Amino acid sequence: MRLTFLGTGGVWAAPVHGCDCLACQRAVADPALRRRPASALLECDGFKVLIDGGREDLPEQFPPGTLDAILLTHFHPDHVLGLFRLRWSKAPSLDVFCPPDAAGCDDLRRHPGRLVFRDVEPLVAFGLGPLIVTPLPLIHSRLTFGFLIEGRGASIAYLSDTIGLPSETQTHLAARSLDLVVLDCAYPPGAGPGRNHNDVGEAVAIIERLAPSRALLTHVNHELDCWLAANALPDGVNAAADEEMVALC
Repeated sequence: MRLTFLGTGGVWAAPVHGCDCLACQRAVADPALRRRPASALLECDGFKVLIDGGREDLPEQFPPGTLDAILLTHFHPDHVLGLFRLRWSKAPSLDVFCPPDAAGCDDLRRHPGRLVFRDVEPLVAFGLGPLIVTPLPLIHSRLTFGFLIEGRGASIAYLSDTIGLPSETQTHLAARSLDLVVLDCAYPPGAGPGRNHNDVGEAVAIIERLAPSRALLTHVNHELDCWLAANALPDGVNAAADEEMVALC
């Protein structure tokens, strides 16, 4: 099983339009430092699952027949924009496993095209090819699920978007030995109130409680990239990068 990050950015990922902070200047000068919308590709025994669809180039990235399913954390635009193009494909239908959010995003659920939206229940595991997937409630401004994904003896908890973890999710994950936690972290330590995403202190506290073998941060905003340029994360915790690949088995 392996996970490839297609994007690791939040809505204010570098470069932010009109911003001249260090992270944004660097991202303008070097395209390799730019962060695209947070999403990932999970592969196991030839089975390919897209996690979130915020990248608008999905039809170019995934020709017909190269995706087996999509896991959708929630219906905010930065996680579904690519699905608006993908739905009008002439290829066979594609299942999208998602929270039971009837409103969806604009007309995406009313006019899904080739996409088949399948509502999943929190903490109720389901089979997906060679994988077992458990939706995990998260804390966000609209209904959002993370996912515990298990296959070939490996386990990944993909937890974005969220600020903190609900007790039921914490309890469910604490009972497991996790190989990798991918966790929402948008802000440097000490970010103020009124947020829907973790800062570094909150993310590190979650990781310490879950005690995975490895932890990677995603949904990174430009403020956090500025902080990371001058500060180090704790051992075993890193900020993921676009196109980074993690092999677990």
